[in-house]
Amino acid sequence: MKKIFAFLLLGLTVAFASCGDEKTETGTDWFLTPVAEVNGTTVGLSCQTRFGEGVLENTSVGFSYAAVVDNKIGAFADVAGSAVDGTGVAATLTGLQPETSYVVFAYAGLSTGRVQSAGAVFKTGQDDMPDPDPERPAFGTPAASGVTKTEATLSCTFNFEDTADYDVYFRYKPASSGSYDRVNVPTGTGTKTAALTGLTPGTTYEFALCADWDGQTYTSAAATFTTSSDGGGGNTGSAKYSGWPELVPEDKSNSDYHYAYHLCPDYPATGTKARNFSTCYSESYRCPVWVAAPLHDCYTGDVNRTDAYRNDPDINCTQAGHWSGYTRGHMLGSNERRVTKNVNRDVFYYSNIGPQLQTYFNTGGGQWNTAEDWVDKQWRGLADTCYQVVGTYWENTSKVVDGTTIPTHYYIVLLKAKKSAGNKWVVNCSQGELQSIAIMVRHKTYAKNEVVKAVDFQSKGVFKTVAEIERLTGHTFFPNVPNVPKDTYNPGDWNF
Repeated sequence: MKKIFAFLLLGLTVAFASCGDEKTETGTDWFLTPVAEVNGTTVGLSCQTRFGEGVLENTSVGFSYAAVVDNKIGAFADVAGSAVDGTGVAATLTGLQPETSYVVFAYAGLSTGRVQSAGAVFKTGQDDMPDPDPERPAFGTPAASGVTKTEATLSCTFNFEDTADYDVYFRYKPASSGSYDRVNVPTGTGTKTAALTGLTPGTTYEFALCADWDGQTYTSAAATFTTSSDGGGGNTGSAKYSGWPELVPEDKSNSDYHYAYHLCPDYPATGTKARNFSTCYSESYRCPVWVAAPLHDCYTGDVNRTDAYRNDPDINCTQAGHWSGYTRGHMLGSNERRVTKNVNRDVFYYSNIGPQLQTYFNTGGGQWNTAEDWVDKQWRGLADTCYQVVGTYWENTSKVVDGTTIPTHYYIVLLKAKKSAGNKWVVNCSQGELQSIAIMVRHKTYAKNEVVKAVDFQSKGVFKTVAEIERLTGHTFFPNVPNVPKDTYNPGDWNF
């Protein structure tokens, strides 16, 4: 039986809401809510738009979807074969997991950037069981799930009524290789699954379900999957929301850490709320440990700075926001969140404020401000999103001022897609389509001639790899983005 779904996500929406994900802005003024027509594990998608006739003809359009498991949204994938239908978009999904919830949104790549619809949710039904054929085995659509660097799970429905001896198995091989490996599965009608291990990272595999019977081999349609690249971040499953590329995993073993995940209270004004920033706060140090946020022009604006310094209501511990001899240093800057007054107010939570020295550190021309100015050049005016983590580091804990242990270093970690990635979201990019870099600055009073200029960041060791900051801090960065090149950076990829 077919079922039609067309309703907005509620609690799940926050797991992928962002102005800039996949280099997008939420375009609910241009899109209606997507509609999903579910028939077992096959789903027909459609979404009407308010674009004029012909506008979408030469535009990159389609749908992105992700499975929901344990109320967490997984990585999004673009639907292959999306097509324009008048002023709407249509596509068909096959080989989905049975009785599983999925979220989906429609998108269009415009000259001004990628815009997307509000999200909708649908749930698949039972496996589509192929009609039995007394003369030959019948197969459903094969699918791969749980794909990591070296593992994948294959599944496919199967129907055959003959009770004579026969073998059923999955065959698979790298797409560039001519030799298949084989995993046997039990005979009989039903859904067949096989867990593969020892795969090669960063490799596309093709596979099919097969049955050897009466001297012949019968096969399903062929399907493919691609393992994550070696050296990538992987997905540890420990990040709060799997759809947020910038998130750092929670350290559940450390009771000193408190976490908060802030959406923009009034932006956009209707529909899905963009996320503002996420933070980890140390109760004993009374200081932010890291603050993670997407950076995109859609968050900037011209509202006045609110200076609304106050406790973060979502952090349940004593917070500090005043230090003798130190300024209040934003981790995520006020200028990066001036789209509405309330969005700006929230970045003045103490969970986003660290103690910073002023003399040529947190001042015009200071070392930290020079680093922040360089970061701004990496994303302002661009269509895509830059994902940022700003953090504190303690080489020692000997200096305590007004209850706060003063950080000895501040750092910034950045991730974005290269221009060569086109309209791909970072979660779906290959390692060669991603760029990452880190900056680390010692927290001290500088003389004017000590400040390292941006052009000298590489030669003076201010630039770091993401892996270096991970080893130093013990944090894992960008766990929701499988292929981040953490062990290297190329200054030529960035805007000087």
